[in-house]
Amino acid sequence: MLQEQTKSLSSFPNLQALCKKDEKQKQSLEKLLQHKPNVVKSLDIYAQNIEEYLKDQRKRIAYLKKREEPFYETKPIQAYDEALIMQYNRVKAKQYYLQQSQKKISQQPSPEQPRNRTPSKYFDKNYNPLKRIEKFDIPSLQPVNVSPPKELKPIQFRYNYTMQINDPLLRQVLNTRQQWYEVPNNSFAHLQWLTQLLDFSNLSKQEVVSKRQMVNLMEFQHEWSNKSQLYNNLCSNSPEQALKVLPPGFVLNFKISQWVEDLEFLQDYLITHHPQKETQQKFPFSVYVPNKGGQTYNKQISKLIQDVPKIWICKSAIGSGATIINSIDQLQSFLIQQYKDQKEFVIQKYITNPLLYDGKKFDIQINVLINQENSIFISAEPTGRCCTVNYDINSEDPYVHIKPKQVISHKNLVEFLDTQGISQQDLLNQIKSSISLIPCKLNRRQRKYCMQIFGFDYLFDNNKKIHLLGINANPIYTFAELDGAFKLTLDKIFPINNKSEEKQIWINLF
Repeated sequence: MLQEQTKSLSSFPNLQALCKKDEKQKQSLEKLLQHKPNVVKSLDIYAQNIEEYLKDQRKRIAYLKKREEPFYETKPIQAYDEALIMQYNRVKAKQYYLQQSQKKISQQPSPEQPRNRTPSKYFDKNYNPLKRIEKFDIPSLQPVNVSPPKELKPIQFRYNYTMQINDPLLRQVLNTRQQWYEVPNNSFAHLQWLTQLLDFSNLSKQEVVSKRQMVNLMEFQHEWSNKSQLYNNLCSNSPEQALKVLPPGFVLNFKISQWVEDLEFLQDYLITHHPQKETQQKFPFSVYVPNKGGQTYNKQISKLIQDVPKIWICKSAIGSGATIINSIDQLQSFLIQQYKDQKEFVIQKYITNPLLYDGKKFDIQINVLINQENSIFISAEPTGRCCTVNYDINSEDPYVHIKPKQVISHKNLVEFLDTQGISQQDLLNQIKSSISLIPCKLNRRQRKYCMQIFGFDYLFDNNKKIHLLGINANPIYTFAELDGAFKLTLDKIFPINNKSEEKQIWINLF
């Protein structure tokens, strides 16, 4: 029964209303209804929506027809349309202002008519702006009592030091700075004055002034103070330049595995070039051979030596142990004697023609400062040391060759060099040229608050050529040198009110 109802188009009033005037469309819908009734149902729903849409459009068209009427005609305005009321009022307002402006233009006088320029009744021809000023006395101002600003207490800095030769001098210099006071070694100190290296990683890394820590040693100071390391650093750049700074020599390092090869080479070299080579024999030297690698430049140096020296001087790389040798037997006895305490040695050419001071061999000591910015300064007051016994090349007395004890003041040294035709400026220029060839690897990790004073020992020969004998990590310096060094380092890191006299004791090289 339901299927029969759906097969007739009368069950779909919306479609039937649309097809009243179109018979062809009605027939096509009936055919579609027989085969696909579901499609016809959806079309009926769609037709219902279309009918509602058309009704809305008719209402909209009727509403728009009413709005097309002119708003300026005198007709009652419908209350529901507020927009029309506002538009009507704007037009009326424009018309009113236009009429008022036309009236004003019509009332203005023509340019031909003169204006009435009679003065106002309030205008006074005898007006004087200074007429009513009266003289009166200004009362004197009483001074205000203002209390002076309170002075802030200066920051107190602490220092400690280990026992060494320069301790009294350090205390004297820091006593001139009122903000510094001494503390025990086991407490925190802003300045640590040491003689041996420490673990730099334990130092404070804070930038605050009250938390900074400074030391008087460079982390890699052995690059200069160790004689064998100094040789290797110079030769690593150029062996030819190394001989411009240091006397020709060889390195013997028992801390590396290459010492066996170096010792055999050194023995063969001495036996070959020594005048008494038939009496020289190799000596047995059996010690522990470490696995640590290393490099020396003995073979490269041997090729550059033109005049083989007859006398050599053997030095320990660290310390003051030294002896003069001219045979393998003497070298053997020295190595056996020093091996317990020292493991690195340097065998250098002995300068047999030194410049003499009153008939005695002497050397020149000049201090070099490395500040926290890795700048190099040289002292303007070098001193000297001379031996106590007159020089004799054939003498075996160590006080003739390697143990100078008598101090030569700066004034006496300058006067003596002037007599030899060497001015102080020439001395500083030669020292500067030699220092410029030494690689500066003292602060590889860029520690901020480190400084150190090194002592450079130089020797002049008869040809007035200067030779570097060694570099001391803990030299002796004067009050003026230490005070000037602190002005370049300590006072910049820890600002204080230092009232000491300014004196140019340090000369900037690089």
